[in-house]
Amino acid sequence: MPLEPCVYNVPMALDPQTSRTHGLEPLLAMARCNALIQDARRYTLGPMPVATFLDTFMSTSSMDRSHFLSPQNAFRAVPERASSAAEVCEPLFQALSKSTKHKSRCPGFVFDKTSERSTRPSRLGYAKPHICCFTPDNLKHVERSDPASRSELGYAELIVQVTGDPFLDYFVDPDAGADDETLAAHDFDREVAGDGGQQKEVMRAFGLHVSLATEILARQQRLFLFTISLSGSFARLFRWDRSGCIVSRAFDIRKHPNLLAEFLWRFSKLTDAERGFDLTVRTASPQEEELFRNVVQDYIRDQADASNEELEKTVSTHYQPGHVAVLPIRPQGTSGPEEPTRYFLVSRPVVSPLSLDGRCTRGYWGVDLATRRPCFLKDTWRTYAQKGSEGETLQKLNKLGVRNVPLLAVHGDVRSMEAADDQFQDTQSDQFVDESWARRIGGKDVIVHRRRHYRMVTHTVGFGLKDLRGTEELLHATYDAFVAMQDALAKDRRIHRDLSVGNIILVKEPDRTVRRGYLIDWDASTHVDKEGEALHEGRAGTWSFMSIRMLAYGHEDYKHTFKDDMESLLYVVLYCALLYLPHRFVSRNLTALHTGFFEECQDAGSTMYGGVGKTANSANRHWTQCVRFGSPALQEWLDTVMNYHRPPNEEYEKYRGMWEPEKLDAFWSNFLETHELERDDRTVHKISMVSYYDPNSPPTAPPTPLASSSSLPLPYNDLPTSSSSSDEGPDHKRARLAYAQFIRSHPRARGSHAAPTESTPLRRSLRIRDQQNQPKPPPASRPANRDSTRKRSATSGRSRGQGRGRGRGRSHK
Repeated sequence: MPLEPCVYNVPMALDPQTSRTHGLEPLLAMARCNALIQDARRYTLGPMPVATFLDTFMSTSSMDRSHFLSPQNAFRAVPERASSAAEVCEPLFQALSKSTKHKSRCPGFVFDKTSERSTRPSRLGYAKPHICCFTPDNLKHVERSDPASRSELGYAELIVQVTGDPFLDYFVDPDAGADDETLAAHDFDREVAGDGGQQKEVMRAFGLHVSLATEILARQQRLFLFTISLSGSFARLFRWDRSGCIVSRAFDIRKHPNLLAEFLWRFSKLTDAERGFDLTVRTASPQEEELFRNVVQDYIRDQADASNEELEKTVSTHYQPGHVAVLPIRPQGTSGPEEPTRYFLVSRPVVSPLSLDGRCTRGYWGVDLATRRPCFLKDTWRTYAQKGSEGETLQKLNKLGVRNVPLLAVHGDVRSMEAADDQFQDTQSDQFVDESWARRIGGKDVIVHRRRHYRMVTHTVGFGLKDLRGTEELLHATYDAFVAMQDALAKDRRIHRDLSVGNIILVKEPDRTVRRGYLIDWDASTHVDKEGEALHEGRAGTWSFMSIRMLAYGHEDYKHTFKDDMESLLYVVLYCALLYLPHRFVSRNLTALHTGFFEECQDAGSTMYGGVGKTANSANRHWTQCVRFGSPALQEWLDTVMNYHRPPNEEYEKYRGMWEPEKLDAFWSNFLETHELERDDRTVHKISMVSYYDPNSPPTAPPTPLASSSSLPLPYNDLPTSSSSSDEGPDHKRARLAYAQFIRSHPRARGSHAAPTESTPLRRSLRIRDQQNQPKPPPASRPANRDSTRKRSATSGRSRGQGRGRGRGRSHK
């Protein structure tokens, strides 16, 4: 059976608020690169000998070298060291592009200086690869595209990243003749003393390299990717897949031009699959594309009740014209005879992989080609050692009658269509962990896990919880998720372990006026033992919503319990209330709360820990006492459930023993029946990311002061208390110490109480945007903020609708 051509330039998920690519904000490029470097230190293996790299990954049976251009003196013009990347890039490009009538450096491919196509080449967030390798046809696509696009990364076969100096290479090889003891102690990453210019250049160059590799894998249907780095005249070869990265030893292309020439020649002889493409994916026909658009549009029209303009905008988050693909799934886990392969249409994902290793999930609204009905398709890389797949878990939960979980359609591991033995698509980086050449990074052995490509389809298709319409929908949908949690525990002794905003979806159903919440993503779930603890130890889930117990120092190997999931669900409600419902809290204070409560994280060398802000809030509502929500019912729910979880000292006896599943269920279900909840009070609040912005983005106006300390959350010692310090309970004292430690260890937290320096100005455009994003004052009838100093400076959001609902599943306008 002939193989389909590669699928290039895959759409990426959009931010529904801005219609920009989600997760790739240019001004956040520095923070993104730094995070990717920290990830890369966990999964990078090297230095693999160059000959071993070539023979392992680029073995070719073709001995025809009639088109092989002689490597002799091929790269002599490339300087050993230069003051800029451009001084290396130009002669390198000329050498790579050299050809005769019948010979070339990489037959069948062409090179292009794509860095020159960047609209802002000096800014990290707009940077493009120095040199890209394309097929001739794809280079024409790139040349016709808008320079502001990222099409180069959608069509690149191979990229070359350049720095001018060998000392800007992030990696350091051990001496060739080093003894065993020296090798055992050698760290593969470069240690640069201080925080001077050289360290910043090293980090910037490698961070950009990782970022570009990650983006290419997200913009193409790939299993792996080859890249090259050049530091002066010293080159390294890279192979990236979803479990890690293999890096070769460095070699001087001036002295050993044959090595780079051999790599390029072998690369040109590889098949599409051997260059990393996933050939199970094909481009849809025009008829199939029309079917996809019509089915998705009709489903959105039914689910969202949108106007024509809103309908088109919503459709664009799932469909990009000319970019519909067909993905196959061979069913597995069936008891009868083997079922035939099923095919599904997809286009723009709602989730794109923004990291290089891990599950790297793409989530699509899809269309089943057999039934022509909408579905949700999850394309991911599951841990090979994992017992049971997510599809098998859902299949069992469906069979047991667990409510409010997706209905499984089909699932299966992905097989390589081009392989004669019908093998599965697995990562390879994990195969080299124990090789003698693999060195430590940062004083730690690198541990890489094998992963397998996996796809799963459900009949349940919905919008994310972030799309909520108001208070009523938030509390109903999260209660639906709580019902799913309880059912799974009661019927399968299973806990979810990843309660987060992204793992609850909203689905409109005929028998309800409020969209139902479904708890999705059961990949991290596990059974519990007779003590109620997870069978698998260790943290799982999304950091922002993890429980205090699981985030605490020294608890990285603790086992999750159902109550940890209950606590995570509380944080999901609080998070959504803060970002999508009316309240009296100004934008900069909200940013401080978001950072201190949801994102706080500390590095203790061999481990990470957090939960300091959550601990402080559980003791005396340090963060949340300053927030007054526009909905009195929501305020009551949050106050009560937080008291159930960790009652303040003065109310300990009243709420003692209330943090139990059956008691929370009784309160919550009764609350929904007896309270009138706002239906259309959605109010979006923005989190400022200015502190993470790339410092290479110059200000457009002189610096302006940030909010004064009187308008920020009070320092811990200034918080109002209902008792004197001598009456403080142990929870208060622990929280005070924890908060003090947090402030000491987080310069950004300390800086939030002071005006910025000239090195951290707030750009004029950002100040204007911040002012525009401030919510309007709420109606006077809503509760006033308890802190008068905040009352003078705060603004809040006005509800966009006055509709209210009363009772679970019933609403009144």
